[in-house]
Amino acid sequence: MVSLQLSRLLNTCAIVVLCAFSLNAKAKEPFELVGVTTAAGEKQSYIAEEGNVRLPVTVVNGAHPGPVLLLAAGTHGDEFPAMFALQKLAEELDANTVKGTVILLHLANLDGFHGRRLALNPNDEKNLNREFPGSSTGTATEQIAELLTREFISRIDFFVDMHSGSSNQKLLNHVYSPFVGDDELDELTFEFAKATGMQHIVMYGDRPTDPANSISFPNTAMTRGKPGLTTEIGHLAERDQESIDFAYEVAKNSMFFLDMLPGQTAPHQEAVIYEDIQYTQSNYDGFFTPLVTIGDSVTRGAEVGVVIDYFGNEVQTLAAPVDGTVLMINETPPIRKDESPVAIGVPQQ
Repeated sequence: MVSLQLSRLLNTCAIVVLCAFSLNAKAKEPFELVGVTTAAGEKQSYIAEEGNVRLPVTVVNGAHPGPVLLLAAGTHGDEFPAMFALQKLAEELDANTVKGTVILLHLANLDGFHGRRLALNPNDEKNLNREFPGSSTGTATEQIAELLTREFISRIDFFVDMHSGSSNQKLLNHVYSPFVGDDELDELTFEFAKATGMQHIVMYGDRPTDPANSISFPNTAMTRGKPGLTTEIGHLAERDQESIDFAYEVAKNSMFFLDMLPGQTAPHQEAVIYEDIQYTQSNYDGFFTPLVTIGDSVTRGAEVGVVIDYFGNEVQTLAAPVDGTVLMINETPPIRKDESPVAIGVPQQ
């Protein structure tokens, strides 16, 4: 795991200056994305199309040099707050004052959105966030992943994949700060995560390090040397204004961190760093009822949920496997054998 002690000594501004030497952004030049060119100092929204893939994007190509930032919503089509937050940001941004280029991917999984599907694409029943780096000759979801890898990830320097809880998930707002064993990249990613202003930061090292098997959208960035965060803001497939406003704030903080807009980042003064997430597991099909809620502190062995069979008989009491904080619970009753209805974050000691 990345040395958190070292990372706390790093100065955010110094990191950003250091990274500027390796940025892809080219000062005051047109920016091309999926065959559409946006001139310096211009903003345009359009449907990026290739084959059967359609992606609504806004490109803000700043008049001044700076990094290329990708902010993506709708990797899962039923996670709404970030979609509205990016619409607001797209309307607000003025390309004449932006440094660098920001790509707002409003909906990465358009068919999943219109199909009202929990995480999946109805064209092939696949989860986009498990199909990277994709295939141009593969299924519908694999083709989306390949285009996102080739056209989007290849052109950026920083990435935030903006999620929330699906209709069955209740979540405590948090950000994943992944690490892949590259000390400089991992430290920079952690500083980026803190700069979002989110209180709960999960250190995440469970993804592959092979670019050819990157699996998820942000890991595709990380395995190519680019910081890629995942934010989780809002839950239960809701579109509440509080979550929309917070997702918007996190997006703006990402731009402040990269000096793309005038303003200061505001890392949370009571940030909690989690070194691991542990899950409960059901041994039965049936109905699940949580006995805790998000944000609760639990001790190892504490009862966190109950499983009953189809006839109402209690068949299992789920216990916390570790001491920690409840980050996610399945709020809806259906449960399958081997599913994990409660996630517990293990705070760093």
